[in-house]
Amino acid sequence: MQFQPGDVIKRPGPWGTDHFGLFVCIDVLGQQWVIHNAKDECVRWDLLESFAAGSSISLVRRAPNGYEGAVFVARAQSFLGRRFDLVNFNCEHFVSCVTNGSAISPQLRGAVVGLAVLATLGLLVNSSPSA
Repeated sequence: MQFQPGDVIKRPGPWGTDHFGLFVCIDVLGQQWVIHNAKDECVRWDLLESFAAGSSISLVRRAPNGYEGAVFVARAQSFLGRRFDLVNFNCEHFVSCVTNGSAISPQLRGAVVGLAVLATLGLLVNSSPSA
């Protein structure tokens, strides 16, 4: 698949999660570049192959048009060097800031809800009367 500047892409991450990035360009040598928020590091440039980490890459959302794609790329560049923070600024927060202007992470929200449900069930099981 041919990606376009500003496209949101993803690859499988650990524990059933996805890792998100923004496709930026193809350089004069034909190398494809991505900007992403690398776990435990920061927002940085990487070759598409490095971003993929041996996994397949899929398109999440196409940039609406050429101009909008360029705007997304410029926004992504403005975050270069910003530190990864699982709760407040992970890879999903990064791409949502770039494309929507607000930091949201549905994966993180789902994980927190799931943990809350498990904790509640654990409390209910432990507090039930013994026979």
